[in-house]
Amino acid sequence: MKRPALLTAGATRNPIDAIRYLSAHATGTTGVHLAAALADRFDVHLLGSAEACLRARLDAPAVPATEYLGTRDLMARMEAALRARPGGILVHSAAVGDYEAVPSTTKIPSGQAELVLRFTPGPKIIDHVRTWDPDIFLVSFKAGSPDWSEDRLEAVARAQLERTASDVVFANRIGALGTSCMLLDARGTARFTARAEALAALVERLEALA
Repeated sequence: MKRPALLTAGATRNPIDAIRYLSAHATGTTGVHLAAALADRFDVHLLGSAEACLRARLDAPAVPATEYLGTRDLMARMEAALRARPGGILVHSAAVGDYEAVPSTTKIPSGQAELVLRFTPGPKIIDHVRTWDPDIFLVSFKAGSPDWSEDRLEAVARAQLERTASDVVFANRIGALGTSCMLLDARGTARFTARAEALAALVERLEALA
């Protein structure tokens, strides 16, 4: 029996009103790529945004994919999946919204001279994973601001490694996705000048767990 693997991909859509939402520029390409790469050795399931699930149907049709909506929907689906199939691996590459609003049940009127929205912090999904499955092998992702130095990105990613008890953190700076990536674990930091090389190294590490 193959070891279970759950992968998340794409961006959450946290609603503002009946038709609008707050989201991020994330296509889910990385999560779908990793799901396809691991499908031969693991019992893979993908939780993806609408765009990521569409990409999975095209690029990884053999991988089962379930669509999520907002942050809390993704969180509930992750908890259910990890509790149902414990002891596997989780690659949490989804771009999860940090903020949420109390959405209006109707459409906010257009044509206003000014529109002020109030957002509050949403749940940090990654901080709950170990309570759902203490034995999970956890890979989390950290995207740094374009103005961060490599040293700052490494420091923030290592803080995430420790806070979340991740086994591996994949870190990169927005705007430098193809030229600068890191894989951090308890042993140290591996640096890569090409994203494809970093992803290949991550797949190699995960395949060793199968």
